[in-house]
Amino acid sequence: MSVVLIGFKGCGKSTIGPLLAEKMGFSFHDLDQLIEQTHFEETGERFGFREVFRTRGEESFRAMERHLLREQLGNAKFVLALGGGTPMMPGVDSLLAPHCVVYLQVPESEIINRVRADGWPAYLENEADPEEALRLLFKRRVPRYEELAKLVVENTRAPEEVVAAVLPEIRVLLSESEN
Repeated sequence: MSVVLIGFKGCGKSTIGPLLAEKMGFSFHDLDQLIEQTHFEETGERFGFREVFRTRGEESFRAMERHLLREQLGNAKFVLALGGGTPMMPGVDSLLAPHCVVYLQVPESEIINRVRADGWPAYLENEADPEEALRLLFKRRVPRYEELAKLVVENTRAPEEVVAAVLPEIRVLLSESEN
């Protein structure tokens, strides 16, 4: 069993993940970075995951994402950060079920501020009102995150505090799964 971090874009998966992995003695992988690396290996183009989404299109992007997710979940003792939309893919339930899925929960208003500061994702660039589209997407995704999660953690504190708070709970879940 490994630890899989889920949550909306900007919730802190890529920040919390490496800290958590280090404390647990696990390796850390970020699915978005794996997508970037795979795209580079296939095309020679060094793009960020947003640009990979734009150039490949959603269907091809999601197929690559699904393949990499299956490949990663076959490994042991790691922390994996998923993209915000990955939990919405059909069939992901059975892939994630054997793992400790942790939902990093952040209030909608804070997510909006973080995403706005980082720039609208590729899938919202053509929206007349990207903020409203983001709010609607947030409302659709949150119930799914809650459904998949074995542990929900509010990520509104310093990353080190979040890791310190969640680590004992994760260790309990991991030890229960081994028994």
